Amino acid sequence: MKGRAGRGAWEAAEVQQPRPCDRYKHACAVCRGFVYLYGGHGSTTLRDFWRYHTVKNEWEMLDCSRDGPEELEEHSMVAYKGSLYIFGGMVDSAFTQAKTPLWIYDIDSARWTQSCNEPAETESSAPANRKGHSAVVYHSSMYIYGGYFGIKGISQEFWEFHFGTRKWLCVSSPCHSSGPGARHGHSAVVYHTAMYLFGGLMGLTEQRDLWRWDFGSSSWSSIRTSQGPPPVVGHASIVCKDSMLIFGGGISNSSPNDDLWKYNFHTQTWK
Repeated sequence: MKGRAGRGAWEAAEVQQPRPCDRYKHACAVCRGFVYLYGGHGSTTLRDFWRYHTVKNEWEMLDCSRDGPEELEEHSMVAYKGSLYIFGGMVDSAFTQAKTPLWIYDIDSARWTQSCNEPAETESSAPANRKGHSAVVYHSSMYIYGGYFGIKGISQEFWEFHFGTRKWLCVSSPCHSSGPGARHGHSAVVYHTAMYLFGGLMGLTEQRDLWRWDFGSSSWSSIRTSQGPPPVVGHASIVCKDSMLIFGGGISNSSPNDDLWKYNFHTQTWK
């Protein structure tokens, strides 16, 4: 399935100015019928904030000058009950490693708040800055998996952030033997009571494996399929009805692809 999903087809959305510049490594989320976009990398790392009106087919630039995030790339953004949650993506430095890179945007008040810095003696109680991780929402929590720390390497940490208490919980530690292992540039989606994680980069090797995290039993399982996408990193995935759609990505030092794959959760097959 390349460039086409079932009977659907791609159609360019011609949008007038103002609109975001060309970029990659940005983050998007949908909330209340609008698409929100933050940061990414153009000619340099960006810190602009945009909202796309799907009905009017118009972009609107939003203010992020007060208490908003800095320049970010390969960060994540999720939406929950009228707020956006942006995590990670800061330029690596001693300063960024000493703080929890989480910003919350309240859509109604149009205000940003940043999570409190973690004291050094309790730094393990919250995740450090990272890039290329995945973020999903299940019930009243955000779940962060993997990512990379720059020169410190790749992570296989699995964290939960509870929206109500604004507290972090380490779901599984780096010494966890079973599971997807340390990776970044993967994708993750939630369907019913499970999170599905696909692909990404482990070390210098792109992956094409599919993993399922069961929120009820708190356990990983590997899903074996005979077909499916090739090894890929930097792709995007969403849930549509009873399927997961995976688009784009590629392998290192090569041109990205425009393949569109569909995985059916019930039949556990790709096409």
